[in-house]
Amino acid sequence: MFEQVYYPDKLYPQQLDELLLKGWFRMGQSIFTTPYTLFDNRMYETIWLRHVLKNYEESKTIRNLKKRNRDFSVELKKVDITNQHESLFKKYKDSIQFNAASSLEQLLNGYSVEGTNIYNTYEINLYDDGKLIGCSYFDIGYKSAEGISAFYDPDYVQHSLGKYLIYLQIEVCKGNEFDYFYPGYFVPGFPHLDYKLKIGSACLEFLNPETLEWQPIESYEHQGIPLHYQIYFSD
Repeated sequence: MFEQVYYPDKLYPQQLDELLLKGWFRMGQSIFTTPYTLFDNRMYETIWLRHVLKNYEESKTIRNLKKRNRDFSVELKKVDITNQHESLFKKYKDSIQFNAASSLEQLLNGYSVEGTNIYNTYEINLYDDGKLIGCSYFDIGYKSAEGISAFYDPDYVQHSLGKYLIYLQIEVCKGNEFDYFYPGYFVPGFPHLDYKLKIGSACLEFLNPETLEWQPIESYEHQGIPLHYQIYFSD
């Protein structure tokens, strides 16, 4: 109803940067944008986010996360979905209370021809003594990147690996002198995505849906979801 979807045969790095700038985001092997999203049979407003990497600084939170997770090995490489990754994703998916893709293959490739990837995708793997305990995927553009997914072994929940993996993505992009990192959107009134507001908040911006301008997140004011946004669907 409100969603726009683009199915390019090829996507150049500069094109990805331009689309992310306008509030578009990856969905399988397509890219989409929407001002609303549906959760629990209710329509919510979506607010797109980005980190301005020139303003990113290592906070006390990330220093503590690094200290807590210093015994884990970190690996950065081109995307390579293995059975080990799929098993970890299933274990993670079974532990959460919101919907997730049926598999990593479906998450990243959708229903495209197997092996086809229009995105330049990298993964960060976390290992505990050789055991895969966390993974995240992100797409690289020319001077921007988008974080697609971060998942982890729920047995390690006390290590905050989801946040840690996102910080690692941001630091890779910062180290490569990228301008922006796009973590997707958050949804006012739907708290499962509020964690995005607590990651690198000093350099976080949102796309104002009225002016289509990027503004510092501290200037965002949510007055409650307007009644005409609360659209309910019967079963």
